[in-house]
Amino acid sequence: MHSNFLLIAPLALTCLFVFSQIGQSLSQEELEIHGYHFHTYFFQTNERNTQEALAFRDAIQNQIDNGFLGNCRLNRVNLAPVGPHPIGSYETCCNKTSISPALTFFMENHGNLSILLHPLTRYEVMDHTHRAMFLGEKLPLDVSVLSEDLAENLDLCLPIPSGNDINAV
Repeated sequence: MHSNFLLIAPLALTCLFVFSQIGQSLSQEELEIHGYHFHTYFFQTNERNTQEALAFRDAIQNQIDNGFLGNCRLNRVNLAPVGPHPIGSYETCCNKTSISPALTFFMENHGNLSILLHPLTRYEVMDHTHRAMFLGEKLPLDVSVLSEDLAENLDLCLPIPSGNDINAV
């Protein structure tokens, strides 16, 4: 019994030390989640899949307009890969107070579409990988185009000016 303790105790102390150093190196502000992105994916060359995605987008906009997703906004439709996203997509940005109704709506209504959900912190790569989850099929992302640390350039899910909602790229 004592020999097992002697083997485990140094490992436990090392783990405690490492975790305490990680916690000290990142401030609460650096760890704060400012909001969430829901990336809805569709195969832009598949007419049926594209129409399903656009109909779902209309349903999201209706939920925003009626107040259920009042703290969310829709961004433009990308008809080609953009950034780390491998196929057509659009983004719904929700502030942190709206995650529960947004997640409920997306879980119940995404149909055959794949949705990437990730938090918004200053650590973009981590947000799109280790802190992310998919509803539906998981798709590979090209995270090489993302920033390791956004510092002050965070998306706070503020309203965007109206304009062209389709980005043909």
